[in-house]
Amino acid sequence: MKRYILAVFFLVALTSAAGAGQVGGLATNVGEGGLSLSTGLLYIDKDVERNGQKEEMTTRQLVVKGSYGLLPNLDLNVKLGFADLEVDPIEGRLDALYGVGFKFKMFQDPNNKVNVLLDGEVTQFSSEDNGDDADVTDYQVAFIVSNKAGNITPYGGIKFSETEIERGSTKYTADNNVGVFGGVDYFVNPNVFFTGEVNIFDQDAVYIGVGYKF
Repeated sequence: MKRYILAVFFLVALTSAAGAGQVGGLATNVGEGGLSLSTGLLYIDKDVERNGQKEEMTTRQLVVKGSYGLLPNLDLNVKLGFADLEVDPIEGRLDALYGVGFKFKMFQDPNNKVNVLLDGEVTQFSSEDNGDDADVTDYQVAFIVSNKAGNITPYGGIKFSETEIERGSTKYTADNNVGVFGGVDYFVNPNVFFTGEVNIFDQDAVYIGVGYKF
């Protein structure tokens, strides 16, 4: 039954794709039956295209992320929060954000210090400007390498992402779909952690957050 759930989830996630937010927080799995909750601030500056013209998109996001360990190597993630949007000629207000995703551990060393993971997510929000909604959908698939060293887990990797913005008949898409990222998860104690991450190339993004692992 678990294998069936896993197969269905991967099929849905990879065909609908995955979010262009942060990858870490936590960078590794929580373990079967485990749970983590985190909250953080994310700022994104990204180039998008509209009718062949390049525009600059910015968004500020307040995100709460929950992760549940469905299997020893598979976490399911849920995101809720708020986001705004600014891209010429749109200056949208803060509005609700939501997303779903997964994190699958592909490899670990015998001491479970070095891990290679596949992360996928889709995130959506709408931002209202003068009575019209701009609908934003972010997709992301990322390959993560993490290396635990005591209370600190630095990580980094490569990701493939897409951003779609629709407002009436106007549509924007990402100018660059390949990026790299790096960050660190720092555990104050076995439960409380802080996290920070930087994304470049596909977008300039900074994320800082705090969380609790149950």
